[in-house]
Amino acid sequence: MNKIGILYICTGDYWKFWENFYKSSEELFLTNEEKHYFLFTDNRELLNINNERIHSFFQEKMDWPYPTLYRYKTFIKYKTVFQDMDYLIFCNANLLFNEKISRNDLFANKELFATLHPGFFDKKPQKFTYETNIKSLAYTEKKVDSIYVCGGFNGGIKNDFLKMAEILDDNIDKDFSESIIAIWHDESHINNYVQNNKEKFNILSPSFCYPQHYSIDINKKIIVQDKEKIISIKHKGVFYNIRFLIIKMLKKMFRHRR
Repeated sequence: MNKIGILYICTGDYWKFWENFYKSSEELFLTNEEKHYFLFTDNRELLNINNERIHSFFQEKMDWPYPTLYRYKTFIKYKTVFQDMDYLIFCNANLLFNEKISRNDLFANKELFATLHPGFFDKKPQKFTYETNIKSLAYTEKKVDSIYVCGGFNGGIKNDFLKMAEILDDNIDKDFSESIIAIWHDESHINNYVQNNKEKFNILSPSFCYPQHYSIDINKKIIVQDKEKIISIKHKGVFYNIRFLIIKMLKKMFRHRR
């Protein structure tokens, strides 16, 4: 039996998703494996859960876009606590398992897996929202065989996953030092990594990341719950990135003038 580390970040109001996520996981997800949950949270009750398979660590709530931009930094920070795990799987807080899923469904003898984005799986590469700034380390060319994956459900053999996490975190930091934030944050960076390492990935269908409000003729293996119905969402997408970068550039100019 393999030990599976499930990585779950739920700061702020995202704690509200935990109970249903956990119940659905225990019932349907990797039921033949030994699952361990690694919670990164600021919620007092979750930090004091008494369960030998639930490991909680304090993670402060950060302003947008840091919670998504720096998620791999969180995993690298705590990488020593994963030493007994065989596999690591990142799950967005608002995922809900809806059908039974096995380890073979995810990996199919590959080192890593990623999930096709439900908004782009049936689109041509010209429609993909890759990072287009050639100065960014997330910059990705659109090719005939390009795919677009979502950032909310991915995983791998422990060492392969941590290697990916270290590369993504390093690329994000290097971009940030040049006042660059990729258009879709960590998702832009992981798309670049997948495109450059396709041979390592089992690519899952969007059935594994099915938005609650979508109507697609495919199975709903994992449902992505509508965040806005449960918590308040602020500062989303590219427009906040632009505001953030303008402020950062102004601060940099001010430092140079002093």
